[in-house]
Amino acid sequence: MDKKRFLNHVLSSRDSILDLIFPIECLGCGTEGVWLCKNCFRQLPLQNEQYCLNCKKPNEFGQFCQDCASAYALDGVWIAGNYENKIIASLIKNLKYHFAKDLAEILGQFLILFLRNLINKGRISKTDLGTGLDEEKIKKIRQTPEIIFALKNCLLVPVPLHPRRERWRGFNQVSAIAKTVTAHFNLELSTDLIRVKHRTPQAKLSEKERKKNIKDCFAWTKADLANRRVIIVDDVTTTGSTLNECAKILKQAGASEVWGLVVAKG
Repeated sequence: MDKKRFLNHVLSSRDSILDLIFPIECLGCGTEGVWLCKNCFRQLPLQNEQYCLNCKKPNEFGQFCQDCASAYALDGVWIAGNYENKIIASLIKNLKYHFAKDLAEILGQFLILFLRNLINKGRISKTDLGTGLDEEKIKKIRQTPEIIFALKNCLLVPVPLHPRRERWRGFNQVSAIAKTVTAHFNLELSTDLIRVKHRTPQAKLSEKERKKNIKDCFAWTKADLANRRVIIVDDVTTTGSTLNECAKILKQAGASEVWGLVVAKG
């Protein structure tokens, strides 16, 4: 048996054993045979109010406020949900630590629903145009980041795992989530951002330690991004250190804007 077939056999056996240890049932209501039933999915709360990730000042589209922007390579972060929600937390944990790959589709659908709402926030309806653009509507247009209107032309980049970590897990859970999003919106997905250093997981560190720990961990392996708008996808953000370090590399590679898109804020 060659190396690739042996690895596939090991992963398949692992998945079968995990199915016995962790039987599939709805994480919301316990219905057997599904990780999350349609009814419980519809009840997942979206984080409709966005805010500056640094100072937490509320705004419509998650951009960094004027006082905070200079400290970040990121232009803003879109947060779809809250990690304090037990179902959202369970979906993420089971995907990452119990290797339940099917959950990537569910979390991807959650991000799709969130992005639809975000797009609708910035949209001017035919009714608005028919009744005329008053001061409030003009203000709304001005406050809406251009990326919202140009989402179809964005490049989606999942936060990469170090190869050692990805081999241990068997897949990159963020890439799997991002694929569902790109397929729905017909966006371009790139996995050309790579992780070049293996470090202590960020979840175990303080805010100050996170910034130091993640420094110089990423590299861009393709040609110049030529003023592309980029959306970095991750499952959870706490301080934004990982997203910001990715954004530094992408802007050095020529990206004009870099925004974060995460399932939840931890």
